[in-house]
Amino acid sequence: MSTRSDRYLKFWAASIAVYAVVLWARGKLGWQHFGLLPLALACVAPQKGARRFMLEWWPMVLFWLGYDSMRLFMDAFLPRVAVEAPFRWERMLFPSPEADIWPFYFARWRDAHRGTPAGVLSVACNIAYFSHIFGMPLILMVVWLRKRSLLFRRLVWSLAVLHVATLVIYVAYPAAPPWWVYENGMEQPTVSHSMPSGAEKGSVPKGLFNYSANKFGAIPSLHGAYPILLAVVLAAHRVRFTWIVLAALYIAAMWFACVFLNQHYIIDLVIGALLVPLSVPAARNPLDHMVLQPDS
Repeated sequence: MSTRSDRYLKFWAASIAVYAVVLWARGKLGWQHFGLLPLALACVAPQKGARRFMLEWWPMVLFWLGYDSMRLFMDAFLPRVAVEAPFRWERMLFPSPEADIWPFYFARWRDAHRGTPAGVLSVACNIAYFSHIFGMPLILMVVWLRKRSLLFRRLVWSLAVLHVATLVIYVAYPAAPPWWVYENGMEQPTVSHSMPSGAEKGSVPKGLFNYSANKFGAIPSLHGAYPILLAVVLAAHRVRFTWIVLAALYIAAMWFACVFLNQHYIIDLVIGALLVPLSVPAARNPLDHMVLQPDS
C-alpha cells in the first residue's frame, strides 16, 4: 500500500477519534456510535482487507459521520423548522378524500381499524420503512464482497452526490414531517417538545427517535430517493430484468409505507426523487479510472 494511502488512513483514524471525543464532551456519545471503534481500527489494521474497506467506502463513511454530526447542533435548527409550508404544498398538490392529505387520511384509517388486517399492513409497512436503515448498506456490502467493483463504485459515487445535496438541504431547510402537524398542528418544535406523542418514556419508538441525529429532516426524503437511485443504477449497469422489477416493487412499497405511516408527505418523496437525476451521472465520476462496462 502506498505511503499516500497510509497517510490518508491515519488521517481518517485521527478524525474518527476526534469526533468520538467531541461527542463524549457534548454528552452525545451513545451505543449507536459503537461502530466508530472498528472504523478507526480498520484504518490502522495490518490486514489489507480492512484497509481496503476504508479506502473504497470512504464516501459512505463520510456521509454517515456528517449526518450523525447533526445531533451536535440540531437544537439550534428547531426555531427554523418549516412546519406550515410543506403541509400547504401537500394539501395543494396531493389532496386526499375529504379535502385532506393522504398521510392524515391513512393515520385516521389506522386509528379506526385496529384489527388484524390493518395490523398486518402496518407491520409490513414498518418493515419496508425501516429497511431504509440497513437495506442500502447491505446491498453495497454484498456487491463489494462479490468484488463487483464497477457496480459498487457506480452506487457509491451516485450516493455521494445525493448525500451532499441532501445534507445541504437539511441544513438550509429543516422541515417537519406530517406526524408532527397531525399531532401538534402548526406549533413550532422546541428542545423540550419534539417527540411523537406515542413515544412514551422507555418505549422502543422513543428510543429509536432519540437516537436519530436529525428529527426534522423530512425534505428531501432519502426513503424516496434511495430505491429510485438503486433502480436507475441497476438499469444503467444492465443487470438482469428481474432485479429491475424487484427494485421497482421496492420503490412502490417504500413510497406507500412512508405515506401510510404518516412519516413523509408525498412532496418529500418527490423532492427526494428529483435529486436522483443529479446523482446518477456521478456513476461516471472522473475519479473512477475503470472502463465503464458491465462486470463480467
